[in-house]
Amino acid sequence: MGKMDKMAAADLMMGLFLIVFGGVAIWASLNMKVYKTFLDAPGFFPFILGIIFIFLGSIMTLSSWRRKGYEQIMSGLEKFKFTHLFHNVQVRRVMTLIVFMVIYIFILIDRIHFTIATTLYLFFTLYYLKSANITKIIIISITTSFLISAFFTRFFHIPLP
Repeated sequence: MGKMDKMAAADLMMGLFLIVFGGVAIWASLNMKVYKTFLDAPGFFPFILGIIFIFLGSIMTLSSWRRKGYEQIMSGLEKFKFTHLFHNVQVRRVMTLIVFMVIYIFILIDRIHFTIATTLYLFFTLYYLKSANITKIIIISITTSFLISAFFTRFFHIPLP
């Protein structure tokens, strides 16, 4: 029974996250530039994904609520100390990567060219993760950014922000 409660709690948290993420995706897609019609705009696909995320998140949330996932969350919060999070190296790494994503999405995109923004994001992320030496990181960042830009603009005919 304890394992089921933990899964219900995890499902509840994930369901709520999907609903919020879907709402943000819809909001962001509606704020993207429309060139001809919304059906061929770059925001159309994120709009559809946002609707799907909200729908699936709602199903997951309702299911976990029926299995009393909120009770497991409340009992877990009573025992949990948030100060331990700041001392955990893995949590700090994840938070740093989230900050990188927020900077990329909300600051770099639309202010500088997409390819340059993506190159910077990939460089700092790969450098922070120490995934390779500096030369390989530069090559990977530049190559990946140009390939993404080329595929979306030339093959898919989707204008990038």
